[in-house]
Amino acid sequence: MRTIVAGALSITLLAAFGGASIAGNAQRHRRDDALARKYPYATPRQLQNERAYERGEYYEHDSTALIPGTRAWFDQKEREGGDRRF
Repeated sequence: MRTIVAGALSITLLAAFGGASIAGNAQRHRRDDALARKYPYATPRQLQNERAYERGEYYEHDSTALIPGTRAWFDQKEREGGDRRF
């Protein structure tokens, strides 16, 4: 009888804490997928750098490592531009 109760209790706790963990991961992936859906042509490296730029963290300061057309890309192209002739 104790074995059955202990087994049922462990399954209940595992389901409760496991479900919360899965829900937290799903929310993070939904947020990350939004950026990937907005820029479907971006590489994982470019997406990672864009997320870091948005959070104010370190990102690669190379225009090829950034998603073309984003604010980070335009800022970097301005820094790389030097003498611009139109």
